[in-house]
Amino acid sequence: MTETTTKTEDTTEKVHDPIHGTTYSFEREGDNLWVYSTLEDGGDLPEHFHPSLEERWETLEGKARVKLDGKWRDLVPEDGPVVVAPNVRHELKNESGREARLRTEVIPGGRLEEFLTESARAAREGLYNSRNLPTSLRGAGWLAEFALRFRDETVMTSPPPAVQRVVLPLLARFAR
Repeated sequence: MTETTTKTEDTTEKVHDPIHGTTYSFEREGDNLWVYSTLEDGGDLPEHFHPSLEERWETLEGKARVKLDGKWRDLVPEDGPVVVAPNVRHELKNESGREARLRTEVIPGGRLEEFLTESARAAREGLYNSRNLPTSLRGAGWLAEFALRFRDETVMTSPPPAVQRVVLPLLARFAR
């Protein structure tokens, strides 16, 4: 008889991002990472892509909207995991009127936990706004260094990546 195990939310410390209305917890499994997210009503994860990571998103409770390569669809628990291949632009939002709980398997986990934790800290400090634009000179310096440091794994699509390639190195140099 084969035993089946189901991953459920672990009890590690929670990380809250007030700008995107999301709370995270994390669990490592070998080279991979499980990200457990609670997306508040109105919460969103802005459009981005991962050059070197694959994600498998699924809703545990509630309903979220997911955009993959420009096409929106609802994601409910009955759907099971939705695979987001490397370099595929994606976005999530919750317009359901109540919280949605999701989990994501990240293959390999890379530094996504560090990215999300640091981004949430900067959101709590007010260093950037909901359009991922800096709110101050300090925020501009942080954002430039942050985006450059993680560009091999996570790229936000606002401002457009072509603009980021030109502006971020200049901002980072200026901020030093």
